[in-house]
Amino acid sequence: MNKLIPLLLAALFGASAMAQQLGEIQGTVLDEQGQPLFLANVVTERGENLIGTTTDDRGRFVLKPLPPGTYTVRISFVGLVTHETTGILVNADKITFLKEVRMVSSITLPTVNIVGRRWEKPLIDPEEPSKITVLAAEFEDSPVRKNPVALIASSSPDIYRAPNSDDLYFRGSRSDAMAYFVDGVKVAARLSGVPPSSIASFTIYTGGLPARYGDVTGGAVAIETKSYFDLYMQAQAGLR
Repeated sequence: MNKLIPLLLAALFGASAMAQQLGEIQGTVLDEQGQPLFLANVVTERGENLIGTTTDDRGRFVLKPLPPGTYTVRISFVGLVTHETTGILVNADKITFLKEVRMVSSITLPTVNIVGRRWEKPLIDPEEPSKITVLAAEFEDSPVRKNPVALIASSSPDIYRAPNSDDLYFRGSRSDAMAYFVDGVKVAARLSGVPPSSIASFTIYTGGLPARYGDVTGGAVAIETKSYFDLYMQAQAGLR
């Protein structure tokens, strides 16, 4: 029986990952002279698994597929100091671009040193200014995290929540002109049955709705729930 538990978890995680929208991280690595660094090693972690790649002849790399979450990327090359970027947010069905990384020689610095920086999420996505994506790591300390509707309303200045009600108004439209989508499935205009602890991320559309959201005219909220693997790790850590 004990041997079956890891197999069942692996199967559930695999099925969940296939259904989950995934993202990726892209970036460029340069040497000290500002030239593209070819075949530098680039890795990140997903649980206990490493996801890695190498840079191409233009110094570019792509890490994918990555479930939504927060990542640390390490870049290494023989003779150069390892570079580390932490706190990188990956959103569902989106590309996260890193700033150019310039590696330095380990001859001028002790090899035990790591040059690193923390990734900063841009305030506005220039590609889609009417779209806001919020990950679980960003609202875990919010005072309204246990109320998904209040949490969503507090995440965008374009949303108004009626007093003593769960009705949301997007940019002045009627409350029945918006819709919720949970893991791609449309639900009623009122959100229910989604425990706050199960939300991996939510994306708010206040305009320019993608075609997949049909005839919604006011706005949409797309909620991605956590995978079985995420829930298992959360339970192991004693998080709620």
